Amino acid sequence: MGMSATNSWWNGAVIYQLIPRSYSDGNGDGIGDLQGLTSRLSYLRWLGVDAIWLTPIYPSPLQDGGYDITDFENIHPELGDLAAFHRLLTVAHGQGIRVILDLVLNHTSQLHPWFQRARWAPKESQERDVYVWSDDPSRYSEAPVLFRNFESSNWQWDEVAGQYYFHRFLRHQPDLNYENPWVQAQMLGVVDFWLERGVDGFRLDAVPFLFETDGTRCEGLPETHDFLKKVRKRVESAGRDILLLAEAIQPVEEAAPYLADDELHGAFNFALTANLFAAVASGRSHNLRLCLNDSQHAVSGCRWALPLRNHDELWLGDGHLVSEEVIKTIRTGLHQGHGHWLNWGINRRLAPLLNGDPRANRLLHALIYSLPGMPCLYYGDELGMGDWPGLRDRDPNRTPMAWTPARNGGFSNAPEPLLVLPPITAPGYDYRVVNVEVQKQLPGSLLNWHRRMLTCRRLLHALRLGDFELLDASHPSVIVFLRCTETMKVLVAANVSAAGASLRLDLSRWEGARTREVLWGCEYPMANKDWFVYLPSYGFSWWLIGEVEDTFK
Repeated sequence: MGMSATNSWWNGAVIYQLIPRSYSDGNGDGIGDLQGLTSRLSYLRWLGVDAIWLTPIYPSPLQDGGYDITDFENIHPELGDLAAFHRLLTVAHGQGIRVILDLVLNHTSQLHPWFQRARWAPKESQERDVYVWSDDPSRYSEAPVLFRNFESSNWQWDEVAGQYYFHRFLRHQPDLNYENPWVQAQMLGVVDFWLERGVDGFRLDAVPFLFETDGTRCEGLPETHDFLKKVRKRVESAGRDILLLAEAIQPVEEAAPYLADDELHGAFNFALTANLFAAVASGRSHNLRLCLNDSQHAVSGCRWALPLRNHDELWLGDGHLVSEEVIKTIRTGLHQGHGHWLNWGINRRLAPLLNGDPRANRLLHALIYSLPGMPCLYYGDELGMGDWPGLRDRDPNRTPMAWTPARNGGFSNAPEPLLVLPPITAPGYDYRVVNVEVQKQLPGSLLNWHRRMLTCRRLLHALRLGDFELLDASHPSVIVFLRCTETMKVLVAANVSAAGASLRLDLSRWEGARTREVLWGCEYPMANKDWFVYLPSYGFSWWLIGEVEDTFK
């Protein structure tokens, strides 16, 4: 399958997602900030990531982790100011790291001046019309309630306005009215504001929900796509490569239209995420193969962003995103502990979901590092960091990064009650053991493994940019595929089960070619029709086929 002709910086880039409030505290007040993050960029360069995606850094009452915004063109004072952001951007670019901002187009906080003005303004007025109002709370009844643990309806009565306002998210996050040209102009102005400050891209939060129409799920409507095309035009006028990455928690065929050539550059493939977990939960690769085929058929090349975990729950949905069979497999086969189902998914970090098994952790990351697209690494997952069940909402997955065995894990020198969230002390995940400083010193640590994988990936351009072809595997637990450019072929095989797997592969089309396992550098027999492979429990390998002396030049 052909690749896109563009040679943009994000093609095959590894994106590292972090929550600035939970990453590193630079001024000792117990809250992570831009100053602290700037001081940690050398670590991220050492690790080998290409870009960092920051969850929202705007002024906010923080009722929803900063996704409830009161000013789109400023920095939350606890995180710093625009000068601190400029310093962060300058240092990141100096380290060769791009910076992606979270842009929330769909809604604001109810404390945003626009909403306060709207609720006091007369009905039908221009000011009221900035949000979606109705006298009838049964409108748009086909739109599912996303936060079903917290909300029973997408409508909320406002005493002052004397009307209901629409909110696809929490009740304190009213939806903007994109039918109003003023709203569109304001949000395009926000894009301009951050482009002028030098950001390299935007992760567009909740893009399917911008417009509403009765009788639909109010997701991915044609008008929404029209507006996103305007955003694309606006970033192209900046005269440099700006990534637009869509968060659309939808099946592959519904997420694919966002990736039209005149719309967005990338979209998260959440259906693939669920199928990766289902493969490990069941020890079977069949559904994963189908999903990969569908994904590449819908959008070939490297347009999909590939997350394992993020700041939200592991979204499984109501049978709309993935089949009930896949949901059931994950719910019965993964380690969730008690009471970790939130809204539409499992509210746990990666390591606890896998019951602390580093082999499964390595396997899943090895897959996203070798599939076509933009692998996304969630902060702390490179260490196998744990979570803190029982904290409010999705905070279990958002606790402070563990840097050292010192107090508070080196996140902050503030007294513990002042910390934004408690550091992890659970057995097996205690920050005094699971932290950057300790793992850097252990050659066999998960952290050093991630660094080595990312180094290999950078050297193997076929894994970043190559075409993708699924190969037949005779074993039900194994997935085998090929990544090829004109000058390099990399064969990938992965065993998604806890039992070892042996199989024969037909490599007759490269009969007699040299094969070498990349990660450990060992020679294998020449390619032939009956090429034998053994993969241990959750084992995987990358082989170069037909290697010539100047492969890495």
